[in-house]
Amino acid sequence: METLTYAVLTDKGTVRAENQDSVLADPPVFLVADGIGGQAGGALASQAIVEEFRTLVGRAVDVEEVAAVVKAAHRRVVGLHDENPGAGSTLCALVVVRVDDTDLWMVLNVGDSRCYLVHEEDGRRRVRQVTVDHSLVQEMIDAGVLDPEEAEKTPLRNVITRAMGSEQESESDVWLLPFEPGQRLMLCSDGLVNAVPMAEIEAVLLGPQPPATACQTLLEGALGYGARDNVSVVVVDVGDGR
Repeated sequence: METLTYAVLTDKGTVRAENQDSVLADPPVFLVADGIGGQAGGALASQAIVEEFRTLVGRAVDVEEVAAVVKAAHRRVVGLHDENPGAGSTLCALVVVRVDDTDLWMVLNVGDSRCYLVHEEDGRRRVRQVTVDHSLVQEMIDAGVLDPEEAEKTPLRNVITRAMGSEQESESDVWLLPFEPGQRLMLCSDGLVNAVPMAEIEAVLLGPQPPATACQTLLEGALGYGARDNVSVVVVDVGDGR
């Protein structure tokens, strides 16, 4: 595996009394979980997800093991419902997996936390959103009844259509990406993208700052814009290609 340099920060934002986000950055696993369903239930749900994924830390894993952990995490969150009705969480995870003796990135998504990839394309470094939100707004965009500019302002943007711990087990979307020197990846909760303009986020990700500084810059930007939600960000660089 190539050398990984990474950093993670999470903050309750400027309005919320508590932070319901939970994060993990410990190879081969990087994860953001944004709890929902009330302060206690949301925090417990996101923490339970992190605890399940922590079983993968420090060893080589395959796709099947990661899939099993997703199911176990869902069951853990469902088990919270007796004392915390409605407890749930998003899941956006990035895991290095071995497939036929090759390292790949496995990206998993449930809800509206996001993964972005910085990579070379046509001789230029570009930022690409890997995940697709499971949200009412995204469904409206896909249906052509809402354009992206309107989506940034609508009060419906926090309504998600899939969550870990929902009554019916929500399938995670999965992508397998090349694992290559020079890549930069970012995971974040919606508290970041709902506060900071995408152009500013891209400028930081494309810039020369190391992961720790990039995370700090992004978090400070969100707080400076008055982030009304919890904010979590993980930045991972692969190798020395930057």
